[in-house]
Amino acid sequence: MMWTLPRSSIITNSKSILMKSQCLLENILLTRGGGIIRTKITKAEPSYELNETGRAAAMQPGKGRIYDKKPFKFTCIKGKSYMWCTCGWSKSQPFCDQTHRNPHYKISMRPVRFIAPETKEYLFCNCKQTSKRPFCDGTHKSEEIQAAIRS
Repeated sequence: MMWTLPRSSIITNSKSILMKSQCLLENILLTRGGGIIRTKITKAEPSYELNETGRAAAMQPGKGRIYDKKPFKFTCIKGKSYMWCTCGWSKSQPFCDQTHRNPHYKISMRPVRFIAPETKEYLFCNCKQTSKRPFCDGTHKSEEIQAAIRS
C-alpha cells in the first residue's frame, strides 16, 4: 500500500514524520537502521494517492463520459476499498473494471479509490460530472446532463 501526499503536507524532524491531509493522518517513526514503523492511521476517505502523472486521482482535470442521469446507491463495508470509475467506460458501473487500461480507448482518466469509514449506503455519481468525486453532488439534475443522456 502506497501513501503519497503533496510535499507541503509533510512536516519532518529528526525522529518522526507527520503526514497530514483531508483524508489521512499517519504518524511514522524512523528507527536507527532506517526502518519505518507506522504507529497511527486514522480516517481514510476517499484516498488522494498520486497516480503515474503525479496528480491525485480525485483531483484529475476533466470529466469522464456521462454514463447515467442518476446516482448509484451502494452499501459499502467499513474498511473495504472500492475503486470508483472516473472515465465512464466501465461495464461494472459505478466501479472500475480496468477498461481505462485498454490502449485502443486512449483514456487518461484513472479510478478514485474510496475506503469506507463506516458500513452504510453511499450515493456514487454515475454521470461522472461531480465535483465531489466519487460521490453524487446533484450535477446530474442540470439541463446539460439531462439533454446529453436523452440524445
